[in-house]
Amino acid sequence: MGTPGASPPGWYRRLTVAPPSTSSADPAADREAALVRFAELAAADEGIPDATRSRLLEPDGPAPVTIVIWHGFTNAPSQFVPVAESLRASGYRVLLPRMPHHGLPDRLTRDLAQLTEAELVAQVDTCIDIAAGLGDQVWVLGLSAGGTMAAWAAATRDEVSRAVLAAPLVAPKGFPMPLVRFCVKYPRVVPGRFYLWWDPRVKADLGHSPYAYPGFPLSGVVPFLHLSESLFDGSVPAGHRLDRVVLISNPGDLAVRQDAARAFTAEVFAGAAAYRGEARIDGDLHWMHDFVDPWSPGTGSTDQVVAILEAALGIGGPSAGGLLLPPLVEPD
Repeated sequence: MGTPGASPPGWYRRLTVAPPSTSSADPAADREAALVRFAELAAADEGIPDATRSRLLEPDGPAPVTIVIWHGFTNAPSQFVPVAESLRASGYRVLLPRMPHHGLPDRLTRDLAQLTEAELVAQVDTCIDIAAGLGDQVWVLGLSAGGTMAAWAAATRDEVSRAVLAAPLVAPKGFPMPLVRFCVKYPRVVPGRFYLWWDPRVKADLGHSPYAYPGFPLSGVVPFLHLSESLFDGSVPAGHRLDRVVLISNPGDLAVRQDAARAFTAEVFAGAAAYRGEARIDGDLHWMHDFVDPWSPGTGSTDQVVAILEAALGIGGPSAGGLLLPPLVEPD
């Protein structure tokens, strides 16, 4: 198959599953219409704990930029609330959607086995439709599976001008790309009843976030891989030129393949971004895959996380106060 994580050759692309429908874009015409759309999104959170509901955080004054932030797999909007509050204080509007089948009050739920790629595509479109009516610019950001959502939004929606992909879920650690593609092509081979604990030693007693699931049905990963693979193999190309696309990588990440994420970002957004870079977190920090959630171990402080995200978005110092090695280099 050539270089690990590299774009597949033409013969292999023909083996991949048909891509999801790319977009049903219907951007809100103005702020009033956008707020009606957000109310509809929030209505889906009936019975959901307050901390894990979709949120819209707005500054007191004008906010020309709306940043849509998707949380990680098995987590919830609570993961990014401190970051979003900091960005709001800096004058940015932030939309934090709850991804489908996430954030439920029963943290041991197997509901993720019901997740479909159509639900993910629909949510991306809903969120970008809302953001388009709220601000002049729309930026997207996501961690892990949320990074996959952000990549899909950046590639398929013209309204998005900047994207930050933090450890996007392209291939789980230890999974060769042919196996990923096989699972996407034949999702029925992935057993929906097979449940994985994040830490099989403690199982439900993970002791981290009170909102994140301690495990997941294996089939719940496949819809995200369907999106990333459709972008990676070129079935769904980036349809417009963006101002900026940045990958955030972390040496301490043991959840996703960083080589695949790097190859994915280069392949999908090659020629589609005025600036494309990588923000590499200093390995001496010993942060883990989820370096954002304040309840999880191996994470940075909110100020540190915000500094890294602002550097990646192009609104902060390129070294994020020395947290990034080497610093992001801005284009001439």
